[in-house]
Amino acid sequence: MSVLAVLEQRGGKWNRVSFEALAAAGRISQALGVPVAAVVFGSAIETLAQEAAGYAVEKVVAADHPLLADYTADGYTAALEQIIQSAQPEAVVFPHTYQVRDYGPKLATRFGKAFVSDVVDVKAENSGLLLVRQLFQGKLSADVKAVGQPQFISVQAGAFRGGQPSAAGARSSRSLSRSSRSRFAASRRRHFAKRSARSI
Repeated sequence: MSVLAVLEQRGGKWNRVSFEALAAAGRISQALGVPVAAVVFGSAIETLAQEAAGYAVEKVVAADHPLLADYTADGYTAALEQIIQSAQPEAVVFPHTYQVRDYGPKLATRFGKAFVSDVVDVKAENSGLLLVRQLFQGKLSADVKAVGQPQFISVQAGAFRGGQPSAAGARSSRSLSRSSRSRFAASRRRHFAKRSARSI
């Protein structure tokens, strides 16, 4: 069990909100007593994976595949679905970005879960989680009880302070296995085949 933090990059450069999501994942991990793992998507991302390993994470999963070089909702959903099925995390934490708003709810639906967005605080309650999110442009705050696993959470920009690299961070990373790469590529081929059939 772990808390999985999804780090977003584009063109080899981090979206700074990713490290706020990592900080939120750290808070959740403390509440649940489980380690934090991070995942990064893209192609030829070894350097980024090593950078992520410098933070306070137990391990980094590098979803490294040519089909992930450019963002697509279907590609990211298919890759992360396989990672979640393998890792069985208690929670998956995202930065609240346009990309995440595009594919996050779709991913959560595949696991029969709700996608809790714009979380500004996390509280421990009876070995579980209370997620605090703002409503009506911050006029009200609501406590959302997290039930079941995994939870899918995005954090509001500025709500958590992004950390700095730690000497105690992970020093290794791994990519998708060969079997996972094959399943991912097959799922992408099926998707494009369906789209082509609909357009004929």
